Amino acid sequence: MRKSSAIPRTGQGALTIARHSQEIAFSLLVSNGVAGRRSGKGSLTGEPEAMRQAFRAGDARLTLDDGTEHLIAIVAHTEGDGTAYFELR
Repeated sequence: MRKSSAIPRTGQGALTIARHSQEIAFSLLVSNGVAGRRSGKGSLTGEPEAMRQAFRAGDARLTLDDGTEHLIAIVAHTEGDGTAYFELR
């Protein structure tokens, strides 16, 4: 039997870094790991300067469109690009 691929959740949200909030679009893929531990990763799209600041800060808070908040670690970003990649903390 083939395992189906998980579908990422996408939407509009907010990225908060050092008490400053920025509107962003997100794509989030959450999976349940060993011993019920949850893990996840995804991407953020927003203003290039906001993505640069997020990458430099390293940690941020992602608020989804339904109000759910996640602490995230920004793990990759290309200078001048409006996309950053993250993992759930």
